[in-house]
Amino acid sequence: MAEVSLYIDFRNVEDKNGPATLKLRVYVNRDNIRFFKTKLSLTTDQFNNSYHSKNPRGDNKDLKAKIKATLDKAEKIIEDLGDGFTFEKFENQLYKSSYDKNNIVSYFNEYIKELDTDDRVGTADLYRLTIKSILQFKGGDKPAISINFQTITVKFLDDYEKWFTKEVEGKKTKSLTSVGMYLRNLRFIFNQAIAKGDITADSYPFGKDKYNIPTGSNTKKAIDNETLKIMYKVDLLDDSSLKMARDYWFFSYQCNGMNFKDIASLRFRDISENSFSFKRQKTKRTIKAKNIAPILVPITVPVRDFINKYGNKDHKPDNFVFPIFTRDMNEKEKMKVNRNFIRLVNENMQRLADKLGLKIRIGTMAARHSFTTKVTKAAGLEFAQEALGHTSLNTTQNYWAGFETKVKTEIANSMLDFDEEVKKPVKKWRRKNKIIFI
Repeated sequence: MAEVSLYIDFRNVEDKNGPATLKLRVYVNRDNIRFFKTKLSLTTDQFNNSYHSKNPRGDNKDLKAKIKATLDKAEKIIEDLGDGFTFEKFENQLYKSSYDKNNIVSYFNEYIKELDTDDRVGTADLYRLTIKSILQFKGGDKPAISINFQTITVKFLDDYEKWFTKEVEGKKTKSLTSVGMYLRNLRFIFNQAIAKGDITADSYPFGKDKYNIPTGSNTKKAIDNETLKIMYKVDLLDDSSLKMARDYWFFSYQCNGMNFKDIASLRFRDISENSFSFKRQKTKRTIKAKNIAPILVPITVPVRDFINKYGNKDHKPDNFVFPIFTRDMNEKEKMKVNRNFIRLVNENMQRLADKLGLKIRIGTMAARHSFTTKVTKAAGLEFAQEALGHTSLNTTQNYWAGFETKVKTEIANSMLDFDEEVKKPVKKWRRKNKIIFI
């Protein structure tokens, strides 16, 4: 258990008797020390006549009260953090801005700070877009800067949905799926405020006999087998951009419809002799993440060849398999790189489809949908998926996780059953001090 000590630190570093910033000096286990600035700035005389005085008067009395309040706040933070104390967590709580308990914007801003601190940059961006959109709706020509919880009524939400999905020149600018994501974020903020006791449950506009958040249709379109064969077999000559996009797309398709961030995040330590495993980046921070088993992907001939062709040559366990992310990137940098990479693949896959005269819209998500459709049919899960009304792939993945490796390999090979080469057996990979690709 860490021992944390807190002291006031005042050293007048300004010229003569000019004001200096009051700091907090925090020790962990007596040898690790950090200084934290406060909002108080005072001279040596002010400090001595307030903090060091037993009975200060006038302004000095008020100043001592402010210093004591700052200390009390810091001590309370240390107490609340307990064994989980770190300088970073302490700093975040110390400088956490006070918020208007009735102002939704304050709640959004505080939660966005938490997300940024936890490196959940994608979710933080979505919450920023949510509150920006709501304020734009409320303010009209001039976006509002604040909005109270009581303003968000069932009528407000109905009107917001109509405004969000309004048609421009006969076409809807935004979908029900998007408004659903935004309003689920808003609902989360309401639940937070109620849990903290800042608003009452009577203010809650969601649920039965109130406003129901739309789910949207968002039809998942799979690519048929003949089209897959055309794209997979076409000779792209020297067009390296089309080749790269096509190869990554089919790698995703074969590997359980693997999300592109999961591909970029794959490390050599995740690879074993005849398979690799991963946990989805999308779900690894959820409450149930600890109970979600890793997704196992059999290594077929095309999967092995793809890794040999595009993978990094240094096979150290902590290295990324593919040259998309680097180990020194933070989460914001990874998000930007991943978005750009997906955009590159999407643009080139559509260019490939257009070049081949295929009347389809195709992107990275089409690889996931195509995998799901084919594996569901191969594994006999058609009825279960339709009957249970699955809007995610979780149940399909649960079925998939329960199959024996032999069955998984047969199904994995069926992803490219139009290619005779996939029927060749895969030689086992050897691992000594590193993975050797055969």
